Amino acid sequence: MQDLRLSVAEILGRPGEYRDISLHQRLPGVGMALARLDDGGILGELRVESVIEGVLVTGKLESTTVLECARCLKEFSSDVTLRVCELFAGPGHEASDDEDVYQVENTEIDLEPMVRDAITLALPLNPLCREDCAGLCASCGTDLNEGACDCKDDTPDPRWAALSDLRERLK
Repeated sequence: MQDLRLSVAEILGRPGEYRDISLHQRLPGVGMALARLDDGGILGELRVESVIEGVLVTGKLESTTVLECARCLKEFSSDVTLRVCELFAGPGHEASDDEDVYQVENTEIDLEPMVRDAITLALPLNPLCREDCAGLCASCGTDLNEGACDCKDDTPDPRWAALSDLRERLK
């Protein structure tokens, strides 16, 4: 399969009939600010099954992701494995315009939007290279995981001014 379009002509309208497929596909552009798929793409084992409402796609997707730590900005990789279960509405079961439902187009389904959606939703919004990542110094940018910086922040935060005044009055 060179792209993710799949003919379902032989199973469409025959509930219970199915077809198992294997995917190994590159999907450029899948990601967000701090997380994206690596260049290896995705691997998947899917079952495409005819049901009364259309075609049901179930199975497992796997990929390696390239992540950037939200605290220290170091790049690292992680594996993602997820299960999918999506209905492609068939003829006579089309959804109204306001519903987000995948459609059977003639006798084909396009798996790419479903795979992109599933992988993107599985990516972390704020990935961390490790739970106790100390991040970067806000003043000089030193990686605090490698040691303390020499910055001295003598400027008091103006939000604490009322408490500072109270402390002075209580002395």
